[in-house]
Amino acid sequence: MRVAIIGGGASGLVCACSLAKSKKLYVTVFEKNERVGKKLLSTGNGRCNMTNLSASPRDYFEAADFVSFALEKFSAKSNISFFESLGLFSKADMQGRVYPLSNQASSVLDALRFECERLGVRFSCSCTVEKIEKRNNAYIINGKESFEKVVFACGSQSAVKDFGSYSLLTSLGHSVTKTAPALVRLVTDDKMTNSLKGIRAGVRMTLRSDGKRVAAAEGELQFSDCSLSGIVSMELSSFVSRLRLKGEKNLSVDVDFVPSFSFDELLNVLSFISRREGLKSENLLSGFMHKTIGVCLLKKAGVSPQLPMKELSQKQLREIAGICKKCSFKITGVGSFAQSQVTVGGIKRSEFSEKTLESKKHKGVYCCGEMLDVDGKCGGYNLQWAFSCGRLCAESIIRESEK
Repeated sequence: MRVAIIGGGASGLVCACSLAKSKKLYVTVFEKNERVGKKLLSTGNGRCNMTNLSASPRDYFEAADFVSFALEKFSAKSNISFFESLGLFSKADMQGRVYPLSNQASSVLDALRFECERLGVRFSCSCTVEKIEKRNNAYIINGKESFEKVVFACGSQSAVKDFGSYSLLTSLGHSVTKTAPALVRLVTDDKMTNSLKGIRAGVRMTLRSDGKRVAAAEGELQFSDCSLSGIVSMELSSFVSRLRLKGEKNLSVDVDFVPSFSFDELLNVLSFISRREGLKSENLLSGFMHKTIGVCLLKKAGVSPQLPMKELSQKQLREIAGICKKCSFKITGVGSFAQSQVTVGGIKRSEFSEKTLESKKHKGVYCCGEMLDVDGKCGGYNLQWAFSCGRLCAESIIRESEK
């Protein structure tokens, strides 16, 4: 039986080497780039955050029910064992994020690529699949090659220059939901970000819609021109994109620059520090955060950085403590698809079986990875889904071939 996999990314490669273990299957991977796994090399800042030990269905937003079968069958520990069987070993950090021992994404790609080559998978690189036709019980790719099974693992609009693969499945009658970038920077009109460009801070950030709390995240924030980046912003961007797709526009984030202190604790400490003689107010917050951030917060609180610290009133100290605990930024959008790591939306998951990932419209057609309208949180959850659904697709096809 001939199987085509369209897309040589994370899910496609895992699917390919899993399929090729069956001697009854002849597997071809079509990849539009000159080599497979190009996007995989950039994940986790080049380190490849392979999975997360705490991964569960609730980490996948509206798709929780759909992903539950795949994640239960091929859990984080199962995927770690899968890679160990390929000779790749990993380690987890304090947050449960799993990385290869080498800290190199190339190690993950090599493990998958070498296994595919060992098992005889055929790679057709620099080959864009532009057309797929169904003829009787076979699928013809680009009018030339015929396959009994086709796995769509084309990825998404994120981090690519040109993405047109949705049309392959829509030509077979499948539907695409509205899409938006996720795991991407947040755009704001607050000019404070410009003066803080490149500066990082450990914060707690709360997203609000019309003033109501939507979600919160804690971690590193990085400032850039009219944007907020870093892991906390990326985490909240998934919620922002979903809200914007629904037409929500009154969005903001509250940044707590001293999450380890309550307001009262911070006020007491600032009151104590302010008694020091001979210092200007610009030094008041230097023990808590980058001095430039401290100066910007003083200005937001209406306090001159040049004011002698000793002259700060209790009212001014309360204003400073308040702005440190809740500095608000209006969110006007998110970064582009090219800057994002994943995409909200995609091919409708409801048109595929969650237990096999086979199309409900066409027997022999499967879809996995980012191409479906499934996305997870930041921290290894999206590669966990890619690996689990790639393995589920392979298992389903092997089972069919043995009937």
